[in-house]
Amino acid sequence: MLRNLASMSGLSLFKAAIQFGIGTLLALFVLPAEYGLITFSLPIIQFITLLTDMGLASAIVRQPDLTPRQSGGALSFSLAVGFVAALLLGMTAYPIERWTGLAGLGPVLIALAIAVFFTIFAGVPRAIMERALRYQRIAAIEGAGTLVAASVCAVSVLLGAGIWAVVLFHIVLQGLRAICFLLDSRHAIEFNVKWRNIAQLIGFGGWVLATNLVNFGARNAQNLLIGAALGAVAVGLYGLAYQFMILPLMAIAWPGSGVLLATLSNGDVDAEHFRRSILGVALITALVAFPLMIWMTFGLAFPIQTLLAPSWAAMIPLIQTLAPLGAIQALASYNGAVLLARGHARLQFRINLVSSVLLVAGFILSLPYGIQRFAQVYLVVGVVVALGQIAAKLWAANISVGAYIKTLFPALAATALASAVAVMIGRNPANWAQWIEVSAGYGVMVATIYLVSARSILREVRALTHSRAPALA
Repeated sequence: MLRNLASMSGLSLFKAAIQFGIGTLLALFVLPAEYGLITFSLPIIQFITLLTDMGLASAIVRQPDLTPRQSGGALSFSLAVGFVAALLLGMTAYPIERWTGLAGLGPVLIALAIAVFFTIFAGVPRAIMERALRYQRIAAIEGAGTLVAASVCAVSVLLGAGIWAVVLFHIVLQGLRAICFLLDSRHAIEFNVKWRNIAQLIGFGGWVLATNLVNFGARNAQNLLIGAALGAVAVGLYGLAYQFMILPLMAIAWPGSGVLLATLSNGDVDAEHFRRSILGVALITALVAFPLMIWMTFGLAFPIQTLLAPSWAAMIPLIQTLAPLGAIQALASYNGAVLLARGHARLQFRINLVSSVLLVAGFILSLPYGIQRFAQVYLVVGVVVALGQIAAKLWAANISVGAYIKTLFPALAATALASAVAVMIGRNPANWAQWIEVSAGYGVMVATIYLVSARSILREVRALTHSRAPALA
């Protein structure tokens, strides 16, 4: 499991770096209002993809006796649904533009409909590879596709394509993923259109779909609400700040959740291995997320002020508010993998429904007071929700709160002591030399605490070194 987790986390770090680079490059060439069109569009695209997946990917990963005919039926079903979804998005693109009042949104949505089809197309073949725990091969395909797509995007930006460079990025990336995943998993697929064979997969996937829709609604309602109420500039600023906040989720927690679900769904995982795997993944996540996100509260201000246009300066307080929440949400995101592995799909849905209602209520109530107050309310409500999800994860895995905190202690201690060092040096650098000094001091203290705690850290991650893929019937 550790090797698979390292492969997927390494991939996500690479993708996060690429996304950060693309966002920074765009900020040099486009205005926040233009970037807001992409920020507003992507949640719509993600929603359609999520809806049309119908939970099939998670069902395939967890299915104990998946057959090639079931895989083939699931693939043909996803292709049909993907085509219809892309067609409907293209037909409704201009009505959405008129409804939101965001000029230029229609053509962007029409072009992204191609990416929607490819994304849905890739879902089943990738899930088959996940079920076999072929995460290193998945990482290789995803990494190569991201590199090619990013190269196309960068060249397009330099040639003056503006936000259309991002549209090209998504189309190229999703097209390459779909083709490569299908070629790599073709031996496990017997293509057919007998969709009755996948009724069992859709039945389990229904609860997964419901949970995913609820989570998606809570996570992305903010961009839609901000865009409609405060305009493209506000959603552009918030959208880029939000990308910083979710870096630990993108880099570790989301890919880690997939690996954790596939590993814990194996029949050979006993109760102790189940428990130790969850603690090990939580520790690895905290070791990266806690110090990184706290550094962002002071380490990004000077680069943003120096490198980007003055119109982006309003993003700094948003990052400072949201960054700590990103660390806590990264730990909470494993809730779904643990509950699904235990068979608690309905419970997962109910927990996430309550959490989402609380978040959306906070969004709506805070929106009239401006974007900064919106972020502050999100921080408070988000922490409460994340702590509740962590509690559910611990209950399902039979892990005590004390044991969980003890596992996270190296990350907590390193972040606290490093923050004290940053305060002593000065958290508001006026030049690059001071910025390097405070960032280096912070990093050295984190590394020192981790070296001192190396034995306990290694002991916690030891359970992640073995895993076995389920056989394909």
